Amino acid sequence: MRIILFLTTLLSLPFGELIVHSGDWPQWRGPYSNGHVTKGDSLPSKLDNSPRILWRILTGPGHSAPITQGNLLAVSEEQGDNEVLRLLDKRTGLEMWKKPYGQTYADDGFGAGPRCAPLFDDDRIYMQTCRGKLSCLKVKDGSILWEVDYQKKFKVKWIKNKSQNEAAASRRGYSGTPLIDGDHLICQVGGEPGTGVVCFDKLTGEVIWKSQDDLASFASPLITIISGKRQFVTLTTEKILSVDVENGELLWSQPVPTRYFRNVVTPVAANNSVITASHSEGMLCIGGSGSNGKAKQKWKDANLKINLATPVVVGSNLYTFAEKDRFICVDTATGKLNWEERGFGKFYASTLTDGKRMLVLGQMGELVLLSIDPVKYEELDRMQVCGKTWSFPAYSNGQLFVRDQNNLQCIQLTDN
Repeated sequence: MRIILFLTTLLSLPFGELIVHSGDWPQWRGPYSNGHVTKGDSLPSKLDNSPRILWRILTGPGHSAPITQGNLLAVSEEQGDNEVLRLLDKRTGLEMWKKPYGQTYADDGFGAGPRCAPLFDDDRIYMQTCRGKLSCLKVKDGSILWEVDYQKKFKVKWIKNKSQNEAAASRRGYSGTPLIDGDHLICQVGGEPGTGVVCFDKLTGEVIWKSQDDLASFASPLITIISGKRQFVTLTTEKILSVDVENGELLWSQPVPTRYFRNVVTPVAANNSVITASHSEGMLCIGGSGSNGKAKQKWKDANLKINLATPVVVGSNLYTFAEKDRFICVDTATGKLNWEERGFGKFYASTLTDGKRMLVLGQMGELVLLSIDPVKYEELDRMQVCGKTWSFPAYSNGQLFVRDQNNLQCIQLTDN
């Protein structure tokens, strides 16, 4: 049974080609962009009474997630009129360099500052601003290797009326982080017809292919294998769609309409399927059929609504913070609700796992340690670690890197 569980979990992992080393958390939701820690890393079996803070630094506004690579940590924030990327020594929090990479965007509802997480790729790091400027920087010194402005190059219509779906990433700016696929960087752009998804040469910024007409949502994408074909799956403002990573050919799509055109949740892979959810449509599963990359809806539950939080999948079950103050466990094959537990806040929580336990960081900064159990809710511990946060933490070698509205801090959770 342990072997079956391991293989099932392995098959649920996205199949991007980002090079990952032990302890790295180089992109949104970790080394495999699915909330799982690297092989060999593990979550604690209990939490301390108070956090063991190794270092803490002040940060500017922003909800962008921190990322790590080796002894480096990157975080983006607002400073003055710019989105700024800072590279830190992960061990001490000391700044190595900082680089403005684009104009900031004020959002009265959710606050100012960057939303997109940085993306490490060996000696390069990629950033995408709220306004849709994509940059490739040198990790060594922050110098810009290439950049693309979506508004100029792809005629992205910028936000004019925030109550209407008339612009890419309407109302809140770009929030989804692109993905590395071998020599390519694939992004949800949403500009002029044919630029819904754009694939760039990651070294030069040259456009490799363009596909679809859909506007960009706030969700980050996924690369996975369905029906024998590797594909780029993303939520747009009104649907979930999949394109072939080689040429951008549309493989399948499914409507996911929402109020205010704000799809947010990153799709997750689960056994030849992908599962996504919204605050108005609930949760749905698109499953593979045949060997040509095609897929169709397997199940849907309108009661399993999620506002912002992205689930994690372990084995054949999905775990996530859901609407109405609930943390839930769902059978990925059937959509059956295994259990629910209340008391997790009303808006957002970040969930990460090592396959045995989960850490859930609520929006008010309380960290909850849970056992993986599809039969019942089993809480192991709780600890207050930071202030209010909508930023996904990074986890590396037993250390949690947590960002709230004022600080970034390194917390030691295990004795590794």
